[in-house]
Amino acid sequence: MASWSSPASTSRRSLANVTHENLGIVLQGDGVSEGIVLGTVARWDRHETLVEHVRLPESLVNAEVSRFHDSIARAEREIDELYVSLTAAAMGTTEGEHLGLLDAHKLMLRDPSIVNDTERYIREEHLNAEWALSMTLKRLESMFAAVKDPFFRERGQDIHHIGERLMQFLAQSGDEVPPSPLSQLPQGAVLFAHSLSPAEALAASRQKVAAFVIEAGSTSGHTAIIARSLGIPAVVGLQGATDVAGDGDRVIVDGFEGEIVVRPTQYEEILYGRRANRAKAVRRAVRQNRTLPAETPDGFSIVLKANLDFAAQAPHVDALGGQGVGLYRTEFLFLDRVRPPTEEEQTAAYVSVLEALRPHPVTIRTLDVGGDKLIRFSGPEHAGLRAIRYCLANEELFLVQLRALLRASRHGELRILVPFIAAPFEIREVRRLLAQASEQLAARGIKHAPNIPVGAMIEIPVAALSAEHLAKEVDFFSVGTNDLMQYTMAIARDTASPDYLTNPLQPGFLRLLHMITRAGHHAGIVTAICGELAGKPSFAPILIALGFNELSMTPESIPLVKEVIRRTPRSEAMALLQKFGNMSAEEAKDYLDSYMVEHFPDIVTPRFRGAPHYMR
Repeated sequence: MASWSSPASTSRRSLANVTHENLGIVLQGDGVSEGIVLGTVARWDRHETLVEHVRLPESLVNAEVSRFHDSIARAEREIDELYVSLTAAAMGTTEGEHLGLLDAHKLMLRDPSIVNDTERYIREEHLNAEWALSMTLKRLESMFAAVKDPFFRERGQDIHHIGERLMQFLAQSGDEVPPSPLSQLPQGAVLFAHSLSPAEALAASRQKVAAFVIEAGSTSGHTAIIARSLGIPAVVGLQGATDVAGDGDRVIVDGFEGEIVVRPTQYEEILYGRRANRAKAVRRAVRQNRTLPAETPDGFSIVLKANLDFAAQAPHVDALGGQGVGLYRTEFLFLDRVRPPTEEEQTAAYVSVLEALRPHPVTIRTLDVGGDKLIRFSGPEHAGLRAIRYCLANEELFLVQLRALLRASRHGELRILVPFIAAPFEIREVRRLLAQASEQLAARGIKHAPNIPVGAMIEIPVAALSAEHLAKEVDFFSVGTNDLMQYTMAIARDTASPDYLTNPLQPGFLRLLHMITRAGHHAGIVTAICGELAGKPSFAPILIALGFNELSMTPESIPLVKEVIRRTPRSEAMALLQKFGNMSAEEAKDYLDSYMVEHFPDIVTPRFRGAPHYMR
């Protein structure tokens, strides 16, 4: 990785004279792991294995099934060896969370949807293992490709990675585990790839890569989790990045803002170098607030929590000053299964996260599938039903989850969050089923914690408009700003929309948020927010002014948001919000950017291009 030393002959004045015409190529993606580095590009392309199609005689079918299972065993052994080599490095640190992803990856090797279907193709249609596996993978990948939700798409990528590695084992004879193709990666390189499996990302980390630049992926994906855990700057969602950059090109990776600069000029290297050095100093200072409360100078307190997808992420929450989990998603337990997870499987998963966060509270969201979030065991009669609507139409499935949640409640402080609520009667139905689940457990002699709080996720406009009535039925609100913005502005997540339609400072959208907090305060219940806005430092003054009691975000966002809260009097935040009353959304955004630059000069600096840069 190159150093950030600046030539002595370069003055600040010379930087101001740079024009956009003589700059490097800038690509914008999603920053998923903080940090700024300058390095050289090393592109990696996973070569597809050619699949031979062979019809087998009956006499060879059993041997072919054994060959398929042998490839699984060798893949498991490869993961075990990688786990052992990484365990020592993680001992005694909070960075060992990434090892849990290897366990999940290993479990997927034995997933029935992969193993059973492939074996069925071999036995019933006499296909060779490679052909049978490719048939299975194509079916699974087409199913996940139809899903718009990035969390579910990421699971489809996991299956693709597992299938490709099994293909490589099938293509090689003997018991040897072939070396990872990433073992030859130059140390200190910036790795460009279309996608990475957990094992591949960890293998690359052993080569001490400087940063990850990934064309696919999401903020909740495995590469993002591993990069954050290991402190490797990363940007994902950069379609076409491997076409723009060539091996050996110099590149700047900005994991804060999710941008890269390919073949940067000397001026850009100096500018980003200053940011990198400043960010390190700010990060050290800000993280010292870990044990301090998130309280404004005039005494308004806000609880900061984390959004989690896996229990393995839990160590980061406390390390970064979080006070529990505001959103724990349960969909991953139901993904790509021929039958739903059992009560015991779900209980074990919920216990693991509750115990990891104890004594802090954990808000677990009930199943949010349906619509474009597909599960294999769902029948066509429920097509189009999502989240609580799907669960109420499948009471037995929902009761299993509720019993598992109740059983897990003895292992920590549990709160249950119900997604996609539209009307008060839905909450009453949930409470009825929760009481039924409790009676079923009592009949089996199983105890659980009493009086578990039940909350409504406010993510569709009708829920916001009827918040006053919903508040009488629940113990807390949690606002999902991503969906609420989408449905309020009538935009699609998977297509580009004009900036004004995605600007959360739209006056109408701010009024919706205010209606929710006002209803919550009037009813005396906690009003939280768990969407992307919660983790944006620039939006913290607005959320303070609106009166949110809790903010839930990615763990890495907590320190900086806390710093902004601790330095923003609520009276000042409310005056700022008041000024937006006569502004358009675009004017409000410009004003807010200027406010942040003026009031937080040590954290925020005007960027060379675009909006202000936030130093984490």
